[in-house]
Amino acid sequence: MISPSLTINPEDVRASTGAQPVWLEQIAAYVQRAAADGEVVTLTAKRRMMTPEQVADAMGVSRPTISRRIKAGEIRAVKVGNRNRIPYEEFERYWRKTMGDMVELVREDLREDLFAEH
Repeated sequence: MISPSLTINPEDVRASTGAQPVWLEQIAAYVQRAAADGEVVTLTAKRRMMTPEQVADAMGVSRPTISRRIKAGEIRAVKVGNRNRIPYEEFERYWRKTMGDMVELVREDLREDLFAEH
């Protein structure tokens, strides 16, 4: 019997290059092993979700900070039971926005540091 699941992440697919991407080879090998064992393979997709703690860890801030951003409407979250979950694409959007804001804050300082005559 083979492993009950195989997970392929979106960034693996987006980053693939070449005629035969690694993720596609993994899927083919998985299906071949299942077929050899007489098993049926069902492919499904599910939305990747993150906890506020996972987002906080990835961004280097505290979990309460992320909870405040959710409450303020800066980060979109969905309730799963009584818990917040952040769709991965929302995490990516917020990360890009935050990094863009940070770049804007330090742009002039960087330019001065890099190009000022000493």
